[in-house]
Amino acid sequence: MRLKRPHIPIPVRCEVIARQLQMQRKVGTVLRVLATFPDKGAQLRIMLKVMFGDEKVHLDHDPPLCLRHIVDADRGIYDPPANDPTYLIYRTEEEHRIKTFVRGDGAQLSDAAKRRKEIRRTRTKRPSRWPPKGSRPMRSKRDALSTKSDTRLAHEGDGDR
Repeated sequence: MRLKRPHIPIPVRCEVIARQLQMQRKVGTVLRVLATFPDKGAQLRIMLKVMFGDEKVHLDHDPPLCLRHIVDADRGIYDPPANDPTYLIYRTEEEHRIKTFVRGDGAQLSDAAKRRKEIRRTRTKRPSRWPPKGSRPMRSKRDALSTKSDTRLAHEGDGDR
């Protein structure tokens, strides 16, 4: 089943890029853009241009949605929420591809590898022995020998007829 990915509104996107610019100590740029442009779309475009230039950017969920607790799959409600600016980050297209498919941040697993690992971890385990332990009553050797001799006597009695 494919997970529903809710739309991320422009004000949330602006908050994400503003936070990233502030982390790079470009607070003056953020304040200037917010004061100069009343339109949120224009604010977003300008802040992205200041941060990344002309590179294509993607908005990345960190941690990925597939690893979050799903509250309601039909409506796309996760914990933490999918549109929480604290768990969103802008990355260049190439950085996002590498984090998703090649390797994560630093020396971590990629998002796809983390998902595969989580699926393996939550998969139900099959019993390691067949038949499952306790499914048949165990007999002692003495009981097994007496049963064999009883069946041998019964078969010998069939030949007398």
